[in-house]
Amino acid sequence: MDGIRRVFLGALLLLALGAGAGSASAAACAGSGEAPCPYSAASAFGQRAEGVLRFPEAVAVDTQGDVYVADQLSFVVQKFSAAGAFEGQWGSYGGGHGQFGPIGGIATDAAGDVYVVDSEHDRIEKFDANGNFLLAWGRAGSGLGQFHFGSSQDFTKPPGGGIAISGDYVYVADSGNNRIQRFNPQGGEAMAWGSKGSAPGQFIYPRGVAANAEEVVVADNDNHRLELFTPEGAYVNEVGTAGAGVGQFSFPYGIALDAAGNIYVADDTNHRVAKLSSLLQFLGVWGGFGSKPGQLAFPRAIASDPAGDTYVADTANDRIEVYNPEGAYLRTIGISARGPGELTAPRGVAVDPTGRVLVSDTVGNRVESFATDGAFLGQWTFAGPGVRGFRAPASLAVDPKGPVFVADRGNERVVRLWGDGTPLQELGGPSALGGAQMSGAFSVAVSPANEETYVADAAHNRILVYGPEGKLRAKWGANGGDGTAGSGRGAFDHPQAVAIDAAGDAYVADTANNRIVELSPTGETIGEWGQRGTANGRFRSPTGIAVDAEGNVYVVDSENNRIQVFSREGHFLAKWGNRGIGLGQFSFPTAIAIGCEGAAYVADTLGNRIERFQLSSSAGGGCEATGTWPPPLDVAPVLSVKLPRATGILARRGLALSVSCQRGCRVLVTATLTPISGRHRRAVKLLASARALPVTLAGHVRLRVSAHALSTLRRELGRRREMTARVTIVAEGPTGRRTTLRRGYLVRR
Repeated sequence: MDGIRRVFLGALLLLALGAGAGSASAAACAGSGEAPCPYSAASAFGQRAEGVLRFPEAVAVDTQGDVYVADQLSFVVQKFSAAGAFEGQWGSYGGGHGQFGPIGGIATDAAGDVYVVDSEHDRIEKFDANGNFLLAWGRAGSGLGQFHFGSSQDFTKPPGGGIAISGDYVYVADSGNNRIQRFNPQGGEAMAWGSKGSAPGQFIYPRGVAANAEEVVVADNDNHRLELFTPEGAYVNEVGTAGAGVGQFSFPYGIALDAAGNIYVADDTNHRVAKLSSLLQFLGVWGGFGSKPGQLAFPRAIASDPAGDTYVADTANDRIEVYNPEGAYLRTIGISARGPGELTAPRGVAVDPTGRVLVSDTVGNRVESFATDGAFLGQWTFAGPGVRGFRAPASLAVDPKGPVFVADRGNERVVRLWGDGTPLQELGGPSALGGAQMSGAFSVAVSPANEETYVADAAHNRILVYGPEGKLRAKWGANGGDGTAGSGRGAFDHPQAVAIDAAGDAYVADTANNRIVELSPTGETIGEWGQRGTANGRFRSPTGIAVDAEGNVYVVDSENNRIQVFSREGHFLAKWGNRGIGLGQFSFPTAIAIGCEGAAYVADTLGNRIERFQLSSSAGGGCEATGTWPPPLDVAPVLSVKLPRATGILARRGLALSVSCQRGCRVLVTATLTPISGRHRRAVKLLASARALPVTLAGHVRLRVSAHALSTLRRELGRRREMTARVTIVAEGPTGRRTTLRRGYLVRR
């Protein structure tokens, strides 16, 4: 095991990217060709895997107790100890040896070799325990040895395929072909059984398979049942109908056998594990929907170790849950990709005037902020009472005057926030607020010249232009931007990015036309360059674009996995990048931003990370001091007040309040106490002073009862205990605007 760990640790030193750096040769770097490297140093933040899980769909346990996990959106196989310690990983996105798309199944044999269902590429890949590629078999089709697993990078559509190994046989659930195929460990001697249907021996999208020397058990997913076969494919028995009761399943995705022949089922939309005997008798269930330890959300794979403990892919919670044979929760394996500072398929990046980096965590439905060294600073989700949260946010844009724009692609709108995260406005959306419906709103940009907002409305083949007030001013594209695709002058075909230079000219990544188009502030075509290809100045699906302080244009050439740099006139200047997982390499990047300090930030989308390149040229315009941006938002403060304790007021000689202010403010608090009954019922004033409250944090304000007031209240109350506290709070925000809040409370002495 020590040797295995040394191999993995050596690989991680080369491949795993932390915020700490790396450097590039001045002579060359990945993808720069013979030209000097355009950047002097490179680093990255966001973990590609390294224990982070992104919708795990496959889990296996080897004879040594090591746990192998593969998920839908990291494109790696990760190895953990039985106790959950991360031990290593291999793989990246792609169709080469040792590369994967979404992974639908994983299994190990008695020798410790690992078999992976590469659902996207309809093949099985085999590795040794160190992750060294051994062989692969299969391709798309319906013949023997061919597969139709079904795959997707949309986490709501899980990949198909399952795999099990027993003795000299490898069993594969060929989901889309509605059959089970059996092979030898080299992928030969293929045989198959099953067809589409609900009769005994038939399947509708079989997903899980488990086997031992005597039997093969198949999770017949869409028929909500288990079917039992001999190793030669002869039908034996079945159990299950649709439902949540005893003897029922709701999409049984994963299945496992322990040494005693007991069957464990990952019962997906019932959010539970079901245990059956070898005779298909129900022995119990555990789990239940939730995210607490021992709870599950859409479990889709399961494995059993020699001791009978089960390892469940708790898919929607981004973790592996471990239970003993009776269903008692034992531990959790893996780090959730929804945790702070983690990223899944980032599609947008922007830098504010102080150098803070904003990133759209597309699958996490949030915008995260980082320091230039990758330190996590915070996040925005935009969710709240009566407010729709982000859904697959993509591009980001920063207005130096304070606003931040988010292309909220899943909600077909652009959200305008203040730089502190305060919601301000939205453009588009279902009701077409702002004047035009959007479809595929991948990119947003703001003009420093006139504060107009530009949206790449990709599926409508146009650029939308909004004024600072949020009203639609123009639609640029074929036929006046009516949605028609085109390749001629003034037309677009699925433009996915737009950027604005200092003069107000717009540069559009016309993605399906594989070109860059430059437009004047009034929409006239100034120039265009590019066509499909891999040579300098050519593109394969350009998806991101940025302009630096000198007017140079940076283009994310996505399918070529590189960045190309041009002059404002379109003359090729430099390039870097190719497919890979090292610094300066990419896996389908989609966006780029130039920071005020002269660094380029690239959203390496399928690498689940941001790469930072310190450019050799003076691309940045200089950063403002930390904390000086955004300027104060000129609105009245938003106040809230709570009374933590309503008793013991006189004993403590004061009234304590918890006051919070959404943005920094000063408050003046006054209050009176009045006995509820008595001869005079005189109101007694309490004493407090103005004070500053921390931004977004609650402040403790104590209003003192003077000795004279205390004597008066005691005399007025006599034996009575209840009083009315009337509180007035005046808050003044950074720009001088004020908010007054009045509250009444019933308190006791």
